[in-house]
Amino acid sequence: MNQSSVLNIIVDTRERKLMKVLDGKKEKINYTVEQLDIADIIISEEVAIERKEGFDFVSSIMDNRLFEQMMRLKETYSKPILILEGLNDNVFENTGIKINSIYGALCKVSYVMGISVIPTRSLDDTVIAIERIAFREQSKGNDAIMSRKAPKSMSTEDRRAFIIEGLIDSGPKKAKELIELFKTPYNVLKAIRNTKVTFTKTGNPKGIDGPLAKLSGYGWKFVQKNKEILFGIKETNPQRSLDEI
Repeated sequence: MNQSSVLNIIVDTRERKLMKVLDGKKEKINYTVEQLDIADIIISEEVAIERKEGFDFVSSIMDNRLFEQMMRLKETYSKPILILEGLNDNVFENTGIKINSIYGALCKVSYVMGISVIPTRSLDDTVIAIERIAFREQSKGNDAIMSRKAPKSMSTEDRRAFIIEGLIDSGPKKAKELIELFKTPYNVLKAIRNTKVTFTKTGNPKGIDGPLAKLSGYGWKFVQKNKEILFGIKETNPQRSLDEI
């Protein structure tokens, strides 16, 4: 791949402001839009980015979203990145949170969790960072974001995990965890099939019950999407179905 080649990324449907800037960079970056449960931008099977503006970053600290999001990102991608956009004096002076808390959260994300943090001044700067990350990652010869090729030297366990990496919202870490627990891809698929989505009284999905419920990072969306693609099973609220009879 050379410098003039078009890069390919996946962008979450909620990133509308980012898409507007990317629309002006089509000669360098081609993006497709998907509803992503984890990350805001996917660069490759290993690299994904969570983008947070300054005020959103502080808000996510205050309502405890930040570390849950970062943990899910780290569990799914081997090279997770947080792009922190516009964390400036305006944010520090108008959020009502102590500066120590902000830097404490940043230290935990980067130093404790091992997630790369890239600060940018603006959305335009963020797009530059995304382009540089995509170029470095995809210039290795892995232009297609979802391309998967197993090395010949893989062990049996690694090959089993490689199969599971192909699941929706999976990745190297989740695949390894599932194989370590269930031993074979067949047993992993059985575990997914035997895990049920639970619903609130109003009919909204709220969690899971079954073999995957004892693991962290496997919510109802993971189960629902994979059951539908693997077995053609779409989880619905049984109470709602009875009400409709």
